[in-house]
Amino acid sequence: MAFAAENQGTLITLSEGSLQGPHTKRDVSVAVSYPFIKPDLKADPQRNIVKIIKYAGNVFHQWIRGVQQNDDLRLDESKYIIRELAAELDRVVQSKILVSQKLKNKGTTEEQEEEQQYYILQWAEDVENIQTKQTDQEEKQQTTSEQLSKEIQLTKAKKILSELFWQLKDMKQNSVRPNGEWEETLRDLHKEWKQGESSILPVMDCMMWTVLQSKSSEDSVPRQWVKSKQRSKNTVGLCIPNPVWNWITRSTADVVLDPNTANPDLLVSEDGKYLRAKKYGHESWKEFQIKRSKFDGWTCVQAKEGYNTGHHYWEVDVRKKHEWRVGVVKESALRNGYVTMNTKAGYWNLRLQLGTLMALTEPVTKLNLLKPSKIGVYLNLEEGHVSFYDAEKRRHIYTFNTECTGKENIYPMFGTVETDRALMISS
Repeated sequence: MAFAAENQGTLITLSEGSLQGPHTKRDVSVAVSYPFIKPDLKADPQRNIVKIIKYAGNVFHQWIRGVQQNDDLRLDESKYIIRELAAELDRVVQSKILVSQKLKNKGTTEEQEEEQQYYILQWAEDVENIQTKQTDQEEKQQTTSEQLSKEIQLTKAKKILSELFWQLKDMKQNSVRPNGEWEETLRDLHKEWKQGESSILPVMDCMMWTVLQSKSSEDSVPRQWVKSKQRSKNTVGLCIPNPVWNWITRSTADVVLDPNTANPDLLVSEDGKYLRAKKYGHESWKEFQIKRSKFDGWTCVQAKEGYNTGHHYWEVDVRKKHEWRVGVVKESALRNGYVTMNTKAGYWNLRLQLGTLMALTEPVTKLNLLKPSKIGVYLNLEEGHVSFYDAEKRRHIYTFNTECTGKENIYPMFGTVETDRALMISS
């Protein structure tokens, strides 16, 4: 949350009433005011700083207790936090884009609240990740965070954003400027918002990331964005900024199918760039021999080349198809029979079946998205994840965290049962 400060000579007042939007009905159980005497830091700086922290803590906890007694104020409180941050980001970031104080949201009230809470949690996580430098501390924080309830996480996140608000207050106007592609991305997101295609939150997210990464090198910003955003929960449909997309696709690999691994019911082209199922009646299995590397249950095939290091990207055209699976498989994974192709068995797959898009986790994760026409697959063995995108809309679909030891290869793999329309590797 963000405290509103009012400087009147030597008196500073922090009032909870100012936390609510201008048209919100106030509740006497929520409003609380604590006078702050502006400290003379020269006299006793340590004592006065402790006093400030103590009083600020009292204000925060009083406010939390009041909000817990009035559920109707939670949405308005989230909106107010976002408005406060939007105003400060617009002041600090030299974007030449005026962020309106009127939030434009799409969808139902529940959808708006869910989106606002998602970004509040995400921004707080970004701030923590930037501040945390040691990996073991980062993993410890992540484990602790997963054990907390959603309500406690939100309370913690709002406290972190309150601290960020005051940090932004201390920054000079137009002190951060998005350069090159980041500025272009910000303008594209702003245009989408102005046209009513999205809320203001993706615009703020880009501005927030610009501020947090302002001192990072040009190459590390996309890397950190991928690490932070895609591996977080609830990122389905997240728009990929242009600099990040260009950084991902820079690792485009030449994927060629290996017909020696294909199920006998599959037809693989001579150039190894497309596949489809054979029509019934072919004597596909006449001279079939069981091999560990050959799929003989599900109609799948893998690529000739596998990877055990680096990061690699490829695209698959699935336009107008109604059934397919795309992903990667471990070298050691079982391929014979109708094995359950999920993460537990060494498969990281996205699948479209009966019109439903799903990630083959254990249990299956159904994805509430329209079926894409082109799938982008990004295998990052350095960070240990494989991500899927709607390559035409440049939106994130799903990310699996993988266990890559570097001791065995990870192969791109594909599958379909459709006989009329081919699945094509377009990268």
